[in-house]
Amino acid sequence: MVDRTFNALSIDTDTSTSDSAVVFANGLAGAVDLAEFEEVLYRATLTLVRDIASDGEGATKLVEVRVTGARDDAQAKLVGKSIVNSPLVKTAVHGADPNWGRVAMAIGKLEDETDIDQDAVSIHFGDLELYPTLTDEAGLAAASQYMKGDEIVISVDLGIANGAFTVYGCDLTDGYVRINADYTT
Repeated sequence: MVDRTFNALSIDTDTSTSDSAVVFANGLAGAVDLAEFEEVLYRATLTLVRDIASDGEGATKLVEVRVTGARDDAQAKLVGKSIVNSPLVKTAVHGADPNWGRVAMAIGKLEDETDIDQDAVSIHFGDLELYPTLTDEAGLAAASQYMKGDEIVISVDLGIANGAFTVYGCDLTDGYVRINADYTT
């Protein structure tokens, strides 16, 4: 469960020595349906992850990257993290710039992933496909308008197999730089 929630989160690729997630149970609730408990715990942790991403240092937008069509879930996670961690993608999101080329770059820099064929990849911002279908000015304007929202979904289908994973992050703002540049520990 932690793999699909807390470990699917990245604000700036760095981790803290205090990053941890712990669940305690004392058994006082009695018998519980394990599947129901796991589902409720998953939903609660996912809500926390989305809140953490929305409240990232200087963040103004939650970014959700959904990768499908990967060789396996591990490849989908790798691609998703590459996208959500890219400073160029994060700043494009902040500026409401539907620059699908930055997403393609974040995928393409994974040079060990030799089974990714750029001709099989599709990239969507929200419901709008921006690659491989080249969009006109009206489509770019609609994508830019979408990206002005508080929550941005970038979907990538690799066209390989059935692997899928979703990662969460935030935009990169001048506020992030100020927060991290203006204090000393």
